[in-house]
Amino acid sequence: MSFSSYVSAILIIAPSAGEPLTKRYDPVEASRLQKLFRANQKKALQTILSGPPKYCEISPDAVEDHFVRVFSENPFDPTFKFLTYDDPVACHLISDHMSPEEVWDKLRTLKNSAPGPDGIFYSNFKSRDPGAHVLSAFFNKVLDLSTVPSSWKEAKVVLIPKPGDPLDISNWRPVSLLNTGGKVFSSVLAARISSWANINSRLSPFQKGFRENDGCSEHNFILEQAITGAKRLHLDLSMAWLDLENAFGSVPHRFILEALGHAGVPSSTVDIISAIYTGSTSTIRTSAGWTGPIPMRAGVRQGCPLSAILFNLSLEQILRTGISAPGFRLYGQEVKCLAYADDLLLLGLSPVDLQDNINSICGVAALAGLRFKPSKCASLSFNYTGNKRSIDDALFLVAGTPIRNINDQEAYKYLGVRVGLSYKQDNSEFFRGITRDVKLVAASPLAPWQKLTAIRAHVLSRAEFLCRNSHIQKRDVADLDKTLISTGKRILNLPTRANVNLVHLSSNKGGAALPHFRALLDVHAISHAFRLLASDDQLTSDVAFAGLRGVVRKKILRDPTPSECAEFLNGNKAGDFARESGDHSTLWSRARQAADRLYKYIKFSWIYNEELGCFNLNIFRSPNPVCVVPSTAGLVARLLRDDLESHYIKQLSSLVDQGKTVEVFSQHPASNHFLQAGDFTRFCDWNFIHRARLGCLQLNATMRFSKRNPKCRKCGYVRETIPHVLNHCKPHSDAWKRRHDAIQNRVARAISSSVGSVSINKKFPGIAQTLIPDMVLTKKSGEVFVIDFTVAFEDRLSSFANARWVQFILSIGGKPSRRRSRPRNPARRNSRRHLPSAEPAENSTSAAGSSSSAPSAGEPLTKRYDPVEASRLQKLFRANQKKALQSILSGPPRYCEISPDAVEDHFVRVFSENPFDPTFKFLTYDDPVACHLITDHMSPEEVWDKLRA
Repeated sequence: MSFSSYVSAILIIAPSAGEPLTKRYDPVEASRLQKLFRANQKKALQTILSGPPKYCEISPDAVEDHFVRVFSENPFDPTFKFLTYDDPVACHLISDHMSPEEVWDKLRTLKNSAPGPDGIFYSNFKSRDPGAHVLSAFFNKVLDLSTVPSSWKEAKVVLIPKPGDPLDISNWRPVSLLNTGGKVFSSVLAARISSWANINSRLSPFQKGFRENDGCSEHNFILEQAITGAKRLHLDLSMAWLDLENAFGSVPHRFILEALGHAGVPSSTVDIISAIYTGSTSTIRTSAGWTGPIPMRAGVRQGCPLSAILFNLSLEQILRTGISAPGFRLYGQEVKCLAYADDLLLLGLSPVDLQDNINSICGVAALAGLRFKPSKCASLSFNYTGNKRSIDDALFLVAGTPIRNINDQEAYKYLGVRVGLSYKQDNSEFFRGITRDVKLVAASPLAPWQKLTAIRAHVLSRAEFLCRNSHIQKRDVADLDKTLISTGKRILNLPTRANVNLVHLSSNKGGAALPHFRALLDVHAISHAFRLLASDDQLTSDVAFAGLRGVVRKKILRDPTPSECAEFLNGNKAGDFARESGDHSTLWSRARQAADRLYKYIKFSWIYNEELGCFNLNIFRSPNPVCVVPSTAGLVARLLRDDLESHYIKQLSSLVDQGKTVEVFSQHPASNHFLQAGDFTRFCDWNFIHRARLGCLQLNATMRFSKRNPKCRKCGYVRETIPHVLNHCKPHSDAWKRRHDAIQNRVARAISSSVGSVSINKKFPGIAQTLIPDMVLTKKSGEVFVIDFTVAFEDRLSSFANARWVQFILSIGGKPSRRRSRPRNPARRNSRRHLPSAEPAENSTSAAGSSSSAPSAGEPLTKRYDPVEASRLQKLFRANQKKALQSILSGPPRYCEISPDAVEDHFVRVFSENPFDPTFKFLTYDDPVACHLITDHMSPEEVWDKLRA
């Protein structure tokens, strides 16, 4: 091999990141992409993963002709019979004026997205109108006049590609970009109408689209339970998935207004919604430019906050009148329909009942101007003859057209999850796509903190839904876990030997916040099970409890009590629970297995509250245990992840070489502010900090498997370690001063002049002339704070206290500097103050801040410096801080001078037996639970946790 070929081979092999070296680093492109990410994260990520945004390449004329037809007036049949509701209540919730607090609360929750024709972001309103006083006044004028500005009716429409031929216009989904002021108004109004609709029961319980509950999870659970229950009990089941064709874009405007009026929405609000849709136009973006304005005479605007609730209230007229035949009986509950906006699932006991409901709902939808698309509909029907199951071959008709009938091994994708009779879920391809995108982001020219944000918030978030709602095998995420660990280490500039726990810690704790998916799947299994049992939807909670009892019944071969169900979920393997059930894999069996695995790292237990009739989850966090009740079910995943994070910190801190600093920098988010936004952080700082925190810098005394001399290369000290380099190596003393002054000046800048005046490095009356405090804050009230700063190495939490007390001793009685005819040099003073004069052990000093406001007694130094006394006091302080401080403030400890006999006689009387009245009536309590918490053997972990504290 020639020399040039050898060098080329090295250059190709060197970046062993797993990704091909596609192109050289381009600083101009890197700067452009990093700026784009700061302005619009989604657009930057799309550029990385898919290239620049693609626009529809169909000619503008063809696009305009298509959407003129789509948005054309779609009249509904005037014979349509609208529902009659009870008289509504709480209509003032919709029609009252909007208060500044209401508008501001909504505005604060809105995150920046692509702006509409006005080019305004939500953040502009937040900064220019804090408190939303101007916006609320303007919105109230709109309510008074029952009209809206004409600019609110104009929309810029961007076409988002769907799977399929890009030259087919039906494979492009329109999303409207509206004026931001109108979107804020619509958001407040939509929240009002939604609350009013819930109070007046205007939406069916089985309609979960765009509502506060976790509708996708609950519907997928009910469907899973229906199939599992039918198979377990040998019941016949027929179901059909129905898809409305262009549902949001074709519902007639007049139908929407009529539906609102019949539902009881105040007429003034109906007038405002009519004003929004009357005369509204859309201009559509194509690769060749924008089309002309297209009148919108039908459909709701996708991208408008009002669209969801308006569509739901309109569709309710169809759902309530179009389903009449019997449904499927699931644990005593009848289930006819599951709806998530326009995604409908009909269930029945027999094919005849299901076909009747299909015909009925298709007929009602046609009267409303809507129609179903048979090509996107599907059905599943099976029955039992004895113990033998067979698939029905009967074809179901939607609007006279047969729809696909899935067989035993096929599946239909419903609300993001593939569902079938005997379909074995295989999510490996999905997670391979996630892994590929993680590698693409890691290889991009984004800043390292931007890479972590992009991976966490945009790539891994795609897997969050599937983790909660689908049965994912551990092998499916094995490669992703390996990739996240190697990618996290590479982005943090850590060597291969670095402990992986720092990769999994959250950004607030100093880590990369890249999850360990194997553990995350178990957390989601526990959380999902608890949320279903605690659901506000009566059908979901009842089916969940009945399904759990059915699984436990098959395990223990008798009807279980609720407490036995809790024991099952806790993973109890004693007695009847040791029996193999031979049951199907269910959500409850997966939650049981997940609890068994998680219990190695975190302590929690399921319990059944007999008094309230609900399940609780006790999480034994240290030092404050938590009991999660149904009303706080949404916190389960976060609490378990926080406890898992505490386990990572404990594991990392137990390491002698890499765990010295994690206890300190994980205490407060301020220690890790740079991890999310990279503010005030240079790339060289980023490459240094994580290696330094884990003790992985290539220093003479810490380099593994090296025979080099461990002495410091600068000063010759016996061991070149991180504490020595940062805090003790004298050639670096100027850096001590700069570091100290940077902190001091930052604190000074943070103190507002309205608080008081600040003086830095100046003598202060009442303090010895030989001592100059770092900072003196004189508040306007007359209160004075004398403050001193110290910066030391973060070596366990105890080192902070040590550094604080050492600085306190030096501040009130430290050795004064030698007299000089010229002013003292602050740099040298600060460098001496920064550390004790003696070189400490490499793991003994830590970073700390102290305030000498405590010893502001005002007494001058009355005696000369005594080196013998100073040495004695400093040794005493290292051995017993409290005793040393008592000696400084109050003199030597004083003992009781009363004779021992008199003391003994007194305490013999004090400690003598004191009998109580045997007639005392003690309280009677309910039978206790969880007595094992007291009587169980003490585990080493329990004793060690208490001993450490």
